[in-house]
Amino acid sequence: MEELLIQNEWWERGEISKEKAKVYHRKVYKKALDTFSKYRQILVLTGLRRTGKTTIMYQIIDDLIKRGIDPKKILYFSFDKKIEDILEILKSYGRITKINWRKERIFLFLDEIHKLQDWSSKIKVIYDSLPNVKICISGSASLTMESKVIDNLAGRYFKIEVKPLSLQEYAELYYGKTINNYDLYKIELESVFQDYIHKPFPELVRIKDREKICEYIKSIIIEKILGSDIPIVFRNVRVDLLITLVEIFFRNPGMIVNLDEISRKLHIHKITLKEHIHYLEFGKMIRLIRNFRPSILSESRKMSKIYPLHPCFSFAYFADVEKGRIYENLVMNAMDLTNYFREGKLEVDFIKRNGDILPIEVKSKKNIGADDIKNLVKFGKKFDVKKAMIVSEEEERNVSVDGIDISIVPITKILF
Repeated sequence: MEELLIQNEWWERGEISKEKAKVYHRKVYKKALDTFSKYRQILVLTGLRRTGKTTIMYQIIDDLIKRGIDPKKILYFSFDKKIEDILEILKSYGRITKINWRKERIFLFLDEIHKLQDWSSKIKVIYDSLPNVKICISGSASLTMESKVIDNLAGRYFKIEVKPLSLQEYAELYYGKTINNYDLYKIELESVFQDYIHKPFPELVRIKDREKICEYIKSIIIEKILGSDIPIVFRNVRVDLLITLVEIFFRNPGMIVNLDEISRKLHIHKITLKEHIHYLEFGKMIRLIRNFRPSILSESRKMSKIYPLHPCFSFAYFADVEKGRIYENLVMNAMDLTNYFREGKLEVDFIKRNGDILPIEVKSKKNIGADDIKNLVKFGKKFDVKKAMIVSEEEERNVSVDGIDISIVPITKILF
């Protein structure tokens, strides 16, 4: 009961502290608030540790209190500190506040819920049995990748991913002002670009010591996910293997995965390797990018590339990662890309599916020439594609080659 009082200070104070409900609102906050306010479905916040999911919960709580909701009708519990059954939490809540949670309209916020065994079936019972309870949950992993979640909560939730900071958000926190126009603030954005690559988390914006930044990312984010979050959810996890794999993948962003070769070198069964790669996907450590085929059904994971979710993971372990790979990683993350193309000698960094097909090349230089364009032209002719993109350090401009319109876009604009 004492734990609940500590975690729900607004029951006594009538308000939430600014240290919890921070003044700065991330761009995803409005989407989260609107979703929570408009729909009965559960709001699910997923994403890496330290991206601000808990802060968004606190900010929604702050909004509820300011709109006149009785603070005692708002219940928050974090499973990061202690694991308790949800019904037991609700019973303790009722005893403390004298709120009849079975009948009265209440707002339930459950943080780091993936640490609770069989959480999705328990949430389903509350959602189906108590329509008066409005629910928001969060987890530092891909909560909806589990088949049980899909089965238990199908049609009952809306998921919003809270990603690392965008370049715009980083700059706003760094300069302490609104930056809503790329062209107007281009110089400021370029000046913080390199720092942003290394530390795209709200708590790190003001920290300059590289050693402390690397230690934060390794110990507070990566090692906690590998050593705590993943083993809680899955059985028979080899943490030592997870650590070995992240070091391989972080050292070589964009490497093509040869399962046979890796399993042979590490002396592990290929099934074990596949399982642990899946665990890393679940934990938001890596992203798999599949080789593009016009039919999604013909795509295979066999020739997948693996990138860290963000290149700051690579920098936390290795200071000398190739610049071009880092830029690819940034663009993949910012544009949420899921495909590349490789066939024979023809290779294109990324293919974006959004109705139309858009081939994208990423270059870590300023002067784009014919050699940088040729693969886009070949791809365009092969698949009858009329538009393409190059992301680079060059100023924005457009070129047309053999009937294919190619947009050259600065990487800072993509990350904005």
